[in-house]
Amino acid sequence: MKMKSRTKLACYAVVSSLLISQSVLAKETELADKLQICGEISLDTARLSCFDQLIKKQSATIVEAETTEFSAAQVDDFSKDHIKKTAEEKTNELLSISLTISKLEMTTRGQWIITFNNGQKWQQKDATKLRLKQGDQVTLTKGALSSVFLQKENTNKRIKVKRLK
Repeated sequence: MKMKSRTKLACYAVVSSLLISQSVLAKETELADKLQICGEISLDTARLSCFDQLIKKQSATIVEAETTEFSAAQVDDFSKDHIKKTAEEKTNELLSISLTISKLEMTTRGQWIITFNNGQKWQQKDATKLRLKQGDQVTLTKGALSSVFLQKENTNKRIKVKRLK
């Protein structure tokens, strides 16, 4: 009798862990029906076999759901930022862009949140004071260690920014 209850408990534990999986939750009602069918089988070996087959099918479904195909370009670009760029990549890379400010907001800490005409939204990351107004033409320039600086045209002052949107 104890062996039966341990086997049932083990089956329920495995099936329960499968239910928690994201892939299985999407098909919860279908799985519940299959579990109920297996639970209604009176012969112990047949019931255990039913649960085993169900687990194998669900495991295969989970593996399929987690496996995604990536394009060759995505795979090639993965974590490539620190690798020295080729001459062709250097010529194609943008180091700075010029944009026009369409909207300005100030955070409670006195930092700018800047929206540009193209829809991009950036936030100031340092405490440097810079006078900006709607319609100003600014240049965004890449710095070291993935930093970006915003500078008003015809000025030497710049602020550190990060992209929000």
